[in-house]
Amino acid sequence: MLHLLVFSPMQKNPLDILSTYWGFTSFRPTQEPIIQAALDNTDVLALLPTGGGKSICFQVPGLVKGGLTIVISPLIALMDDQVKSLKSKGIKATAVTSAMGFREIDILLNNAALGAFDFLYVSPERIQTPLFKERFKQMPVHLIVVDEAHCISEWGHDFRPSYLNIQSLRDARPTIPIIALTATATERVKEDIIEALALNNPYIHEVSFYRENLSYEVVRTPNKMGSIIAYCNGKDHMTGIVYCSTRKAVKELAKVFMSNKLNASMYHGGMSPEERSSSLNQWMAGVTPIMIATNAFGMGIDKPNVRYVLHYDFPENLESYVQEAGRGGRDGLQARSIVFIDGTESESYHKRFQLKFPPIQQIKSCYEHLLSYLRIAIGSGKNETYPIDLNLLAQELSISYIELYNVIKILELNQELHFNESTFQAPRVRLLVHGLDLYNFQIKYPETHPVIQIIERITGQDELHAATFQGNKAASILKISEQRLNELLTFLDLNGIIEYSPAIHLPTVTFLNERRPNDYFQLSYESYTKRKELAQLKLDSVSSYLSSTRCRSQHILAYFGQESERCMVCDVCQKENIPIERTEEFILEALSIPLGYLELIERIPLPDEDLKHVIRDMQLTQKIQLIDGKFYR
Repeated sequence: MLHLLVFSPMQKNPLDILSTYWGFTSFRPTQEPIIQAALDNTDVLALLPTGGGKSICFQVPGLVKGGLTIVISPLIALMDDQVKSLKSKGIKATAVTSAMGFREIDILLNNAALGAFDFLYVSPERIQTPLFKERFKQMPVHLIVVDEAHCISEWGHDFRPSYLNIQSLRDARPTIPIIALTATATERVKEDIIEALALNNPYIHEVSFYRENLSYEVVRTPNKMGSIIAYCNGKDHMTGIVYCSTRKAVKELAKVFMSNKLNASMYHGGMSPEERSSSLNQWMAGVTPIMIATNAFGMGIDKPNVRYVLHYDFPENLESYVQEAGRGGRDGLQARSIVFIDGTESESYHKRFQLKFPPIQQIKSCYEHLLSYLRIAIGSGKNETYPIDLNLLAQELSISYIELYNVIKILELNQELHFNESTFQAPRVRLLVHGLDLYNFQIKYPETHPVIQIIERITGQDELHAATFQGNKAASILKISEQRLNELLTFLDLNGIIEYSPAIHLPTVTFLNERRPNDYFQLSYESYTKRKELAQLKLDSVSSYLSSTRCRSQHILAYFGQESERCMVCDVCQKENIPIERTEEFILEALSIPLGYLELIERIPLPDEDLKHVIRDMQLTQKIQLIDGKFYR
């Protein structure tokens, strides 16, 4: 283990950079060896838990080494957040996103080649384009970072085929060191990352997933919603998260919380960015102590004082569960992760599994219909992006929304398209013409002059970056209708004066291949079958965990190839270590306030049947009594 950062006299001091830009005087022990390896031009595979400060592990050495650091990340939201954070520190950073037009990307990549940036964030799909490949050869790149590196492995919980193309960067520039980062990875996934990225004798940094201050618990209950409400009751002073698998469940649970006068926010992918931001801000500020959310919530969010993480639905794999549960107790104080199950999980998983892997013929039929629906001609469509209304398309195909969603995800795995689930992109505008040419155009078309004036004010005459355009506000200033404003913007776009991207309120698909005749489309049966088998193995691991009689921490760590002593705080360890004769003492202690039955059994870590027997005996001996649905001592 390295504890002192060593750097050449020609290099900047990493601690000075840390202090100048981040305001810290020392690195965490887990960060130092990663940074040192990067400064030594050694490839790195780093497994750092969520909240482990992984961004500093590549941002500091990137600044020390100078030149350009390329960061490959799968999520636009995360890229935008990191770029904003770096810019706020005075660090030159930018990201290539799907909202940009070709010319804007061309100018941005050209500036990157000329040394205009310290950090360039790109998606794995972007690096496959001919334009990026050509510009990459000219860029002064000193470091390549692969974030969420588990996406490169078919054994990973979020496999993305586009990640496999990252090796082309290593092939093109073999001397540039690579840092691969992930929060969770099994032994098989680690091997795949090293092989797929062609890491050369990498330094592997892995910390134990064991969390001494976090208890993993599984609660069996006939009423999951009632048990969650009972648990959250009286905990307004604590911060918590409740995870659900669907938007529908989030909305239903939020309504029940509201009817029970429990203060909670909700967060899911169907909300607008403004709605999600408002919910997040209220939760972060403690205005609402509870966040009810899908797994869309959590990436890049670090709130240290989360005291409990509850799961109304368990994720489809243990990797996701560990990441979600791990958002509790980051301040080092005690926290609980509790999964609520009602015995219907096996049937539910089976149904979801069948929907996730529809018949191959149905996949082909949906793909053909999608291409026709978007009016894409044979021989065209490659690298083109289209918004799609999944609900409308599912109705036309006479299948459910979730079936169509899963078909598109399989097509993505087959590298036919890239699916962006983001439900909203603000309208953007960029001014392409300036000076005398723009003046002459306005003389010829005077009705465009007021609109151009607003665009100039918004963009600052910056040819490189498109700016967010608030159409309703602009229409109000110009005292015209939004419809008329859109007509003028379209006219300016068609004449090459601006590049205008209207607002997108729907998911988008980007086709990676040109459309072929229907008979030429092939879906790899071998690949489809393999992924189905891997998904089944992960579901089996979930079922094994939920029914396990082994210490929860030991079970989780064994899945990731690690070991630990028994935690002594999970539900399994507690049940084995609380003598039945002491149960009455625990019940009386819990009844310091009146509790309903569900509230009471949630607080006593004993098998349900044993607990029911003790409660009946205590009622008969009048040690406790039931009045209006509440137990009193």
